[in-house]
Amino acid sequence: MGKMLKQVQKMQSQMLRLQEELKGRTVEAASGGGAVRCVVSGAHELCELVIDPALLEEKDVEMLQDLIMAAVNEAMRAAEKMVNDEMGKITGGMGLPPGIF
Repeated sequence: MGKMLKQVQKMQSQMLRLQEELKGRTVEAASGGGAVRCVVSGAHELCELVIDPALLEEKDVEMLQDLIMAAVNEAMRAAEKMVNDEMGKITGGMGLPPGIF
């Protein structure tokens, strides 16, 4: 029982360390052929949003909104996958549900 408790504590420590590391890692996604690009951190924070100025000339607000949402949502999914993949390396085959972190 003591050995198992130590293993759990070690895993918890590794997970906390990894969560801190993931805050500094980023993923990028784009939509509209790169007209809208965003960067999201492993802490699921939007770090950067770049909009091609040519899109603003079109004055199509609805299209711009759709492109922004698509890029941000894709980046958030990529960040979630990155976090789950990295945490899965620590938790191994424990069978924890996706998105628990």
